[in-house]
Amino acid sequence: MGRLSAGDRLRRMLELVPWVMAQGGAELTEVAQRFDYPEADLREDLVRVLFVVGLHPFTPDELINVIGLDDEDNGSQVAISNADYFSRPLRLTPAQALGLIGAAKALLTGADPDGPLSRGLAKLAAGLGVSVGEDLVVSLGDSADEWVEPLLGAARGRRQVHVRYFSFGRGQETDRVIHPYRVFSEMGNWYVHGYCEQALGVRVFRLDRIRHLEVLEATFDPPRETGIPTAFQANPSDPRVVLRLAPGAAWAIERYPSEHQVPLEGGDIEVTLPVSQVGRLERLLLQLGPQAEIRQADPPVAMDQARRAARRVLARYG
Repeated sequence: MGRLSAGDRLRRMLELVPWVMAQGGAELTEVAQRFDYPEADLREDLVRVLFVVGLHPFTPDELINVIGLDDEDNGSQVAISNADYFSRPLRLTPAQALGLIGAAKALLTGADPDGPLSRGLAKLAAGLGVSVGEDLVVSLGDSADEWVEPLLGAARGRRQVHVRYFSFGRGQETDRVIHPYRVFSEMGNWYVHGYCEQALGVRVFRLDRIRHLEVLEATFDPPRETGIPTAFQANPSDPRVVLRLAPGAAWAIERYPSEHQVPLEGGDIEVTLPVSQVGRLERLLLQLGPQAEIRQADPPVAMDQARRAARRVLARYG
């Protein structure tokens, strides 16, 4: 079990607090195993973080009590009190409920249409008065029906796959043998996360860029830990660009990874984007047109990058 990120630790803490309270206390080892929480991180967060969480005005009587763990007795039992607000279900806003319906609909690809997830989705949609498929359409890319199921089967069976893959950055197709660790969806597209024999490393591939796929007889041994895959992981050395987006261009934040977002007057948003490939940024700028303005850019990105890209396109078709 590797060390968790701050976000992972927060999510696990929000899940374990009501469970420990409902149990009336639990062994630290059991909590760590149940919530996939490294015991050292769990002990640190209980002792150093959770006990200073509470309600305004944050007086001692309003703070969460963590009982049974401290530096002196090094106990193995943990109990939590004075956190009843964690045990009450939160009321979803209409936007949150609609997002939950969309996520559930995405998970139904290849699932039992009469299974528990489908029934739960139907109840939630009925509560909102939404008809999934009519009022709400979820699209996870054109490749879903063609490649998702074979790759899911290969990942479960630990079978290698041969793919012909189109690299958008290089503009060419290459043949690769991949060990598929996990198939996942993010930002409206399907991806496969696994080891690439050509690149000699772990990579993430978009399924709609696969031109051909063949499941091989050869198998692979997956690593003990693969982590939580993401479609894009920025490098510290990647250049950054700061864009000012008009309200009508806010969709770009949902489709492209961003690091900072600052709301501005008039509904504009200032957003910082890491740039792994200048070509991808240019395609985004051409899509956004006058709704986006570069406010700051690291080399090799230029302040007039959009104008340069537009000139090249016009020259090609001129």
